[in-house]
Amino acid sequence: MRRRPRLLFLGRFFGVPLYFAPSWLLIAAILTRVYGPPIHRSVADISWSTAYLTAFAFTVLFALCVLAHELGHTAVSLALGSPVKRVVIFLLGGISEIEREPEQARDELLVAAAGPAVSGLLTGLAAWGEHALGTHTLPGVLATLLFWGNLSVLVFNLLPGLPLDGGRMLRAGIWGVAHSRLVGTRIGAWAGRALAVAMAALGIYLSGGQNGFIVGFVFVFMAAYLWLGATAALRSAEVLDRVPSVALPSLLRPGLMVPGDISVAEALTRVWAGSARGLVLVDSSDRPTAIVTESLIGDVPPERRAWTPLATVARALEPGLLIPIGLTGEALIDAIRATPASEYLVVNPDGSPAGILAITDLATTLKGAA
Repeated sequence: MRRRPRLLFLGRFFGVPLYFAPSWLLIAAILTRVYGPPIHRSVADISWSTAYLTAFAFTVLFALCVLAHELGHTAVSLALGSPVKRVVIFLLGGISEIEREPEQARDELLVAAAGPAVSGLLTGLAAWGEHALGTHTLPGVLATLLFWGNLSVLVFNLLPGLPLDGGRMLRAGIWGVAHSRLVGTRIGAWAGRALAVAMAALGIYLSGGQNGFIVGFVFVFMAAYLWLGATAALRSAEVLDRVPSVALPSLLRPGLMVPGDISVAEALTRVWAGSARGLVLVDSSDRPTAIVTESLIGDVPPERRAWTPLATVARALEPGLLIPIGLTGEALIDAIRATPASEYLVVNPDGSPAGILAITDLATTLKGAA
């Protein structure tokens, strides 16, 4: 089994874990190699070792600036009630893994704009530092490099194509006007692909100058990142576009209503005796109270099933786990995004259970449709 690269834990930001990926070391080495000679030329009477050490210090400070950019996204997302799983700084920059997509175009715009706003502030501070310290001192050179570094992050992220912040802002604008997130995603994704092609062409063109190979490599690598991100967004939009054609009643699994005080073994015996493919716990008034998680019931060893209460492998039926049978299209996907789970109880208009929706069945159907 292939092991994932280990991440360096930095700390937490309002409970959100922060990490550096080992791939960051590669970009740190490239930037140190590129900026060592210019620093040596710009500051009189410094050794080569000091120049390269200063260049490495710049890479660390620049990574912290990228982290601040991502924390801007994280702070606004948390303020809007959207949890963030983690923030990771890696080879191509950083990413804030927001667990739930914004439900409104306004929220999408605010979250997307927060990162560039932080980078703009850092660019201004670096410009002030450059003016105050001078351009022929080590602190002044560091300020100059941070100015151009943050300006590059600002400009790059404002490019209007997914998966960049500018692409998300473009999607938010189209979403607000057209009242369709799917339309905004399509346009933003194709814009991202166009930017990727343009960036790859520019990288090939620049590869012939001084440090051309390194510059060209970085541009082509970034173009690949843009293309893959835009393609992923486009495929997601294409799948979501087919959601209205999926009939929710056809996906329902027949569920068996059982009391919560029986054992896992007894519940499985009742399932096997009938045609049910899911279990719902009910109270003494036969009202659904919880839904059994299929993966958890499968984790109970056979020898312990007779002694394990069924309630221990069930999830309480909070409002988000109850899906009206008439829900379709984007509304269905939004309901699932709002309360992630492996199983949902689908209810009829009168509130009676209609069946169980397993997220695996929905995913299989959408993949087949796409």
